[in-house]
Amino acid sequence: MAAETKTPPASRYYSFDKSSQQIQMTNKTNSFQTLEPDVGQHLVDLIQSIFQVVVASKDIDQSAELNKMISSLETFQGMRQVLNDIRDISCEMSCNLLAAGSGNVEKTRTAVLERLRSYSWSAKVVIAIAAFASSIGELSMLVKHRDDEPMAKFLVNILKGYSPKLDLNALAEAKLIEGMLKVVRTNLDFSNRLKQESMKEAMLELYLNATKNIFDIVLQISTVLSRREDVHVELESLSKQLTEINIQLQDNMKYFGAERISPNWYEEVSEISTSELIAKIKKYIEVRDSEKLRNKHVLFLISDLNISIEEIKVLERLYEKNEGKYEIVWLPIVGSLAYDEKAAARFWELRQMTKWIGVEPSRIEEEVIQYIKRDWHFIKEAIAVSVNEVGEITCLNALPMLWTWGNRAFPFTDKITLWNELDERNGWTWRLDLLFDQLILPGDSGIDIQSWTKSEGTLVCLFGGGDISWNQEFIQKVKYAARSAGVTLKLVYLGVGKNKGKGLTRNQLGRDVLVIQSESQWQFWSRLESILYAKIRLGKKDEVMQEALKVVGYGGNGEEWAMFSMGEGAMVTTSGKTALTIMEDYQMWRSDMIGVRFLEGIKKYKELITRDVHSCINLHLPVMGQIPGIMICPECSKVMDVFYTYRCCPE
Repeated sequence: MAAETKTPPASRYYSFDKSSQQIQMTNKTNSFQTLEPDVGQHLVDLIQSIFQVVVASKDIDQSAELNKMISSLETFQGMRQVLNDIRDISCEMSCNLLAAGSGNVEKTRTAVLERLRSYSWSAKVVIAIAAFASSIGELSMLVKHRDDEPMAKFLVNILKGYSPKLDLNALAEAKLIEGMLKVVRTNLDFSNRLKQESMKEAMLELYLNATKNIFDIVLQISTVLSRREDVHVELESLSKQLTEINIQLQDNMKYFGAERISPNWYEEVSEISTSELIAKIKKYIEVRDSEKLRNKHVLFLISDLNISIEEIKVLERLYEKNEGKYEIVWLPIVGSLAYDEKAAARFWELRQMTKWIGVEPSRIEEEVIQYIKRDWHFIKEAIAVSVNEVGEITCLNALPMLWTWGNRAFPFTDKITLWNELDERNGWTWRLDLLFDQLILPGDSGIDIQSWTKSEGTLVCLFGGGDISWNQEFIQKVKYAARSAGVTLKLVYLGVGKNKGKGLTRNQLGRDVLVIQSESQWQFWSRLESILYAKIRLGKKDEVMQEALKVVGYGGNGEEWAMFSMGEGAMVTTSGKTALTIMEDYQMWRSDMIGVRFLEGIKKYKELITRDVHSCINLHLPVMGQIPGIMICPECSKVMDVFYTYRCCPE
């Protein structure tokens, strides 16, 4: 058993969703400029001096001292550009301050982030606070000299008297100046220690989230001040947030060093046996639920709280239909540092949608989390570790099997022979029943695959993509061709690919188009991915793999696509562009390709028009375990998704 590991105290994160979106849009570089410790400290000293001028009851002439500080900073390599950026951002903030209640924090944030896109988050915080100090410093001088300096009086008149109403003393009264000075120093200290330590993922995430929140608070202050009146309550609230972030960073700095991270901490974690781990997990579960696991096959569902509602719904329906063969225990991996009120609300929202056992993230020990990541290969994508009645792991991820064969995949084994047996037993070719077997559809969906495949005169067209113009034109052309060929047409729209957002609605496509609900669309795409995983592992480059690869490739890149099927024969898969060309040119290839021969005509014409056309498929498959290494995005601080990429002829 591993020695007990110290865990930092639970923290509170402040969430600014719009800020995160702006960060993702504006920070696109992979090279980040940092501030050396000496430079950062000089900037902090400059910030402090400016703030002293702002809050001074009498006019203090510190121009000589400030000029000396700036001259000293300019001697550092690259500092001239930093100072230019501070001046530009200061101007942006001044405009916000002088907006007399109409300051736009979103506009300011976008402009500032664009300017600072090449800096690390530690540097962003220091520069933003320096720019804010410069901005209110200039306005403070303007206010203090409006009575004795003609130019100051002239500027005040131009500003229509707004500037003198700025209550800069409110910053000091709310202890915001003190708070900004403390948090900027802690920020630098934490950043410098991070460079010297081999830190766990949670500690790095903590720091990145904290710096982004500091940055956002500083931008909000100028907007609050621009309202002139009744600002004290909001400024005090922002001051409290800065204080809490500062305390949080300071509390966690004590975990730096050997006491926090020993050189062989990974080896210590791996000493836990599977039976010991399961025993630990059972302690998290209430007694009445623990009894349900006695002598039962258990799937340990491992995910973060970003698991989609569609995935939860599909798995819940499979669980309800499993006839008591297995139980599910959900272990959401969040970590104590990130489990705040928002995360807790998300957990209980998802928990209420299910009947299986769920463990609250705050109860899961750091030791267990690290074991799951190390030995069960959890990265980000959800996995389901299958453990049989005697405590043996039969599969490190049963989800691909569940998405492919539903509950027929029980008892979930990692042995390739099972995949072979199931494949051979079902004798699947690229047919409709392969894609829709076990697919969970509502009773009123209008989709009846069994009767459609029995009818030789029914053309079933599956299609997808988000381009409304293409979809509407394609629907019109395929309707005309089917009517001319004398076949019954069934149109089924399957969205825009997994994780590509919402597709089109029935109102946009037409009442005669069947649009399946979002969780069924999700299951359709997940099933295709799972089939590809199986085929790749088995080394089978058969028709099913080749056609599934096309559809996942089209959907994964947000492209339009179509599949045509008649009877129990193999389907024809095409890109959206090819499908539209086939239907537009129907009169050119129709000949005697009508009735039951209509699909044969589609296939032959497709082969004809694509014979000399070079096309490529870019395929992105989400990694579901067994790939080592975790990367934190330097732009948004989230764990990055990892993909296998199969690509030919890259652009």
